[in-house]
Amino acid sequence: MKNKIKKGFIAMFLVVPLVLGCARIAHAEETLIEVKKDYRTFVKEEDGRSQFKDIYEKDGIIYRLKSVQIDNVEEVYPGDIITYDSDPFVGDPEVYAPKEEIEKEGKKYRLITSKLTKIVTEETTEYSEAPIIYKGVEYIDSLPETAEVKVINEDLKQEIQVKLPAVDYKESSTYWDYNFSFPITVTGYDSDSYMLGESEISNNSPLIDHANEFLSYLNLPSQYYEITKIEWDGEPVLKAGELTRNATASGRKLVKDINGVYGGDVTFPSIEANVYHGTYIDEKAENQTEKIIYKKEATAAYERDGRKGFWDFLKWLLSNPITLAILLFLLLIAIVLMILAKKSMKRKKNKLPEIEEDEDEEI
Repeated sequence: MKNKIKKGFIAMFLVVPLVLGCARIAHAEETLIEVKKDYRTFVKEEDGRSQFKDIYEKDGIIYRLKSVQIDNVEEVYPGDIITYDSDPFVGDPEVYAPKEEIEKEGKKYRLITSKLTKIVTEETTEYSEAPIIYKGVEYIDSLPETAEVKVINEDLKQEIQVKLPAVDYKESSTYWDYNFSFPITVTGYDSDSYMLGESEISNNSPLIDHANEFLSYLNLPSQYYEITKIEWDGEPVLKAGELTRNATASGRKLVKDINGVYGGDVTFPSIEANVYHGTYIDEKAENQTEKIIYKKEATAAYERDGRKGFWDFLKWLLSNPITLAILLFLLLIAIVLMILAKKSMKRKKNKLPEIEEDEDEEI
């Protein structure tokens, strides 16, 4: 019986390590694992360690970062870049913000950076123009060569009143004005005739029949003026020993609306304003930045955390019911063998005194 118990213990101690060993071999296949990653950075000397977590968990097992190796580095240069700087402005920034996309020389560019900055403009002198509209200008009118105008800087919301010379006149429309009338004074008036300039006209002749002569007397071109009615204003009056008589002519005149343009150098004071800075890049470029990009391939080596090995083994054991059943069966056998061994030891102790007495009697 004693020999059987010994053999049972020997078998158990041989089988248990074997089972545990097999389990350990199956579980220890990944004491060291590798994780690969491709990434981009602006820093050429960057070692890649920041791309990986210090702790990596896989199938419930904890691994700690041991080392990182850079396997390959490729330089990617930026594509065509266009910069945009807005004029200084005061007002709604959205009106002056860079567009998301622009096209230039057949290429499409995409906005990658946009920054709004506050500045204080310098006092600047720049050429500016301002319009003045003159309505109903007739042939005999002359337009002013200089004028007091209001010059506005729309971007900076500045208004300055300044005197500038005329630089251009632009006709906007031409039309007939029927409110035309003017006074006429004839001299050398007597009972039979009167003098109209150097022409003598009979008193019996209707005034309207001499409309063109009246125009010539007044130096008014017939293509711009037309007399449709002439009437005497009262009786002849003696002036300086000569009879004169007044008349009023009415009709129409050809007039124009003219836009006068006045321009010159205008000085604008300094003011606090905003400026937009934008950067565009060729949307087909691989490198969508302003800097060189370093494409790197990194391999991180993770080592299994030995301090958590026992708990990892228990997790593995619970996930493998067959191995767990074998271990429980062996544990049961071990318990039975231990009980049998204890009983055998008790019987041996109870029999030892009898054996000693028999030996004494035999002696």
